[in-house]
Amino acid sequence: MSVITPAASVLLSRGPGSREVFAILRSQQLRFFGGFWAFPGGKLTELEAGRIGHADSCRLAACRELFEETGVLIARQIDEQFPIIDNEFSQARQLLLDEQLSFEQFLSDRRLEVVADDFRLIGEITTPAFAPVRFATTFFEAHLPAGQEPSVWSGELEHGEWVDVHEMLQRWLRGDALLTPPSVMSLENLGAHPVDHAPRLLGPLFAHLSSGAEHPIYFAPCVRMVPLKTVALPPSTHTNAYIVGNGPRYVIDPGADDADEQQRLFRLLDGQALTAVILTHHHADHIGAANACAQRYRCPIWAHPITAQKLAGRIAIDRHLDEGDRIDLGPCPADGRAWHLDVLHTPGHASGHIVLFEPFYRLLFVGDMVSTVTSIVIAPPDGDLADYLQSLRRLLELPSRMLLPAHGNVSARPRQVIDDAIAHRAKREQQLLDALADGPAGIDDLTARLYRGTPEALMRFAQAQVWAGLLKLKEEKRAAPTDDERWRLC
Repeated sequence: MSVITPAASVLLSRGPGSREVFAILRSQQLRFFGGFWAFPGGKLTELEAGRIGHADSCRLAACRELFEETGVLIARQIDEQFPIIDNEFSQARQLLLDEQLSFEQFLSDRRLEVVADDFRLIGEITTPAFAPVRFATTFFEAHLPAGQEPSVWSGELEHGEWVDVHEMLQRWLRGDALLTPPSVMSLENLGAHPVDHAPRLLGPLFAHLSSGAEHPIYFAPCVRMVPLKTVALPPSTHTNAYIVGNGPRYVIDPGADDADEQQRLFRLLDGQALTAVILTHHHADHIGAANACAQRYRCPIWAHPITAQKLAGRIAIDRHLDEGDRIDLGPCPADGRAWHLDVLHTPGHASGHIVLFEPFYRLLFVGDMVSTVTSIVIAPPDGDLADYLQSLRRLLELPSRMLLPAHGNVSARPRQVIDDAIAHRAKREQQLLDALADGPAGIDDLTARLYRGTPEALMRFAQAQVWAGLLKLKEEKRAAPTDDERWRLC
């Protein structure tokens, strides 16, 4: 089970009645939402999390994070005025970032106090259970103190700026900016209202989500992620279905076979026509709700011809999708141009696996080609390691901006994620070669050596990886089986 970390975030406005909010661009190198625009904030320190009073702890963390990330300090002096930020404060900010000074000590030394009314509570959002890294983030709204101005230092953040709520949404709509789903939701619900209306407008919505309502997880316009519980390979617990399209509407990989999980998906699909169900491949955690969706919405199911063969007798595939096919998505949300998905046949994990590429927002729906939770299992005979690596290299040729996997969170570093997957396979191959260099060995022995410490329940998957690696080496004439069912180097 994933650990939930308390965090705090601030919608900082220029003042009462302003529609401008201060947004920060997270560094592309960050694993968690790197390259996305968001609001200042971060996780609570151990000291903050251990304080009595959750709301007060979160306010303190919000004040600290705002100061560390933007240099804005919303803490009052003895005369109840806000301080003027000078070089001394900037030096203290650096010490805080370097973890050489605690925020509590910083406030005490300067006789400053965080006042509750300066951080107006909006509500709390907890990352849905699909993500391995989850945060329970308490959001606040605050006004910029007179005489202060935000300043973002390079490091974990690349940039920060004041932006009109509507303009930021337009940037996202045009594909000029990536926004975290909570930011999209917040900006959409603020609409034309000033930022200081956030507690009134967003508070009920946040409370509704906390009560169990489905999170609106949009990473691009008309592209909604729906994480569904499935029987997936640990540590994965969910398979991400994606609802895509503007007019024509498709659901990609509805994997849940549990009736309650299917109902979660149906609540989002009901009321609008579903054009088709699209399957990236035939594995159980990607197809569980395919028949249920097709029957409920009287729509066809589309997949690669090989996938159709694998599913024969279980799921009827009405249209074969193959390399070069194009799927109409309706008018592009940005400008009304023709919008579509391109189909790529990417065997390796499964012989009938396909990937879908959306060229306007540059979205790459990769299915099980890569995961942001764990490495992908290649299980012969249907799985082929050489094919898999070749398919990964093909994906590197695409001008992707965002990678949307079936397992784990999205990434704005598609090339890095794919490069890491290739590098992982190269490392495993070298380990296999090194083990064979010690002399002939059987698959069980090689698995025990290469995957030492792996839980017993997962050893059969580890064995499949060794088997896939050996078959690749055999094809390349670098290893061969012996007469006694062992393997040796050529």
